[in-house]
Amino acid sequence: MNGEIVCVVCPTSCLVQAEWDDEKLINIDRARCKLAWDYVASEIFDPRRTVTTTVSVDAGPIPLVSVKTASPVPKGMVFDVMNQLAEVVAKAPITVGDVIVKDVSGTGIDVVATRNVD
Repeated sequence: MNGEIVCVVCPTSCLVQAEWDDEKLINIDRARCKLAWDYVASEIFDPRRTVTTTVSVDAGPIPLVSVKTASPVPKGMVFDVMNQLAEVVAKAPITVGDVIVKDVSGTGIDVVATRNVD
């Protein structure tokens, strides 16, 4: 198989031509840095995204706190993660880095606060 993938690892954002089979990346062309190979392989075989959003806050001076997944989740799980987070209410006080949801949607990945709330 083959196709084009925009590599976003560095600011250049190369439009990389890739060739792969069912198991591995075979070749890439038009990449301007050595980081493209790993990025393109992961986009083909295990695409992941960091989810950033807000959750409701109970007993705090603001109604919402920003959160993100501690590491990227499988791309196919993004909507499941968002749906679970839509139901979450975090209790103030909250400190940056506090785990708001452990093992979100069974991914093994935590959701952490990215803002302090008194």
